[in-house]
Amino acid sequence: MKYPRFISKEDWCIKTNFMGLSKEKVIYEKGHIFEPNENGTYEVLDPYGAYQQIDEKTMKEFKTSSDDNFFEIVKEEVEDFDIIIEEIPDDDDILVRNWRIQLDVKTTRKKLKEVERIINEHVKPILNT
Repeated sequence: MKYPRFISKEDWCIKTNFMGLSKEKVIYEKGHIFEPNENGTYEVLDPYGAYQQIDEKTMKEFKTSSDDNFFEIVKEEVEDFDIIIEEIPDDDDILVRNWRIQLDVKTTRKKLKEVERIINEHVKPILNT
């Protein structure tokens, strides 16, 4: 089963007050990605510095102080592609068609002319039969 990844929609801060000193510390910045482990739980640092295992339902229901969802599910990108299926006849090996042979090389012009000469001399006679 594939578990979703979550992204934080704002900074996750811890506010502490110790002996009259108030302090705010960001433990997760806005945009932090939370990845599930193999059990489908998410490791989240709690205000006391310990990691807690949080399940998917809790991640979905976790709210901000303004009662908005704190996390958003990361949309997985799916590549769009076309599949073209073409039936190839059994005698396709003997059909004459236009084909393109393209070779990209990094070489000098002199060596390229030598390759062209070899193709004209040895390959074109094979293709013209």
